[in-house]
Amino acid sequence: MTTVLIAPLRRAGVLAKQAATIDALSGGRLALGLGVGSREDDFQFAPASFHDRARRFEEQLELMKRVWSGQPASDEVGPIGPPPARPGGPELLIGGYTPPAIRRVGRWADGFISGGIPDPEQVRQMFDLAEESWRAEGREGRPRLVACLYYALGPNADRRGDYIRDYYSYFGPAADDMARSIPSSPEAVDNLIRGFGDVGADEVVCWPTVAELDQVDRLADLVG
Repeated sequence: MTTVLIAPLRRAGVLAKQAATIDALSGGRLALGLGVGSREDDFQFAPASFHDRARRFEEQLELMKRVWSGQPASDEVGPIGPPPARPGGPELLIGGYTPPAIRRVGRWADGFISGGIPDPEQVRQMFDLAEESWRAEGREGRPRLVACLYYALGPNADRRGDYIRDYYSYFGPAADDMARSIPSSPEAVDNLIRGFGDVGADEVVCWPTVAELDQVDRLADLVG
């Protein structure tokens, strides 16, 4: 699973081929998370245009779906392989925080993946919007709903905010608030995982914010 790739930083045709290749090699196990991104410096570095990224993202989704279904990529370019193992392409999850981003789920995706928001009630509202978009498109069943959780455990958990403050420094003072919200006790992590399940999450992806392998072991001990 990717959680998430910023699609407008990439060329859609190459991304479609890469994803189909991984899906084929993995026997259809790829879950491809995609979003538009919010960091302008990422786009300056790529380089790629920033302010039209939402429009370009939808154009990318249309092209990738066409490639994965075996249709010609364009009037000049025929079908592009390899065919993905999963008919129609790998499982596609849309990530985002705003209503327009989440509403793309119904038209384009198989599900929604939230960011590292430590608030099940806020994530529930996002899940509801994803399901609403699904019904609006007349689709059967329900979208797959994935929640994500930053965490830190053990004696070095007091360093939990260092990564957050660095990576989200472009948020300004809000990065400090976000850093302080990272759960750092087994009880807090367990309560959030259960909370996300209670609001409908099919899966919870946990991201350690301390760069030590014991974080994975401690989480495994917690969830059994």
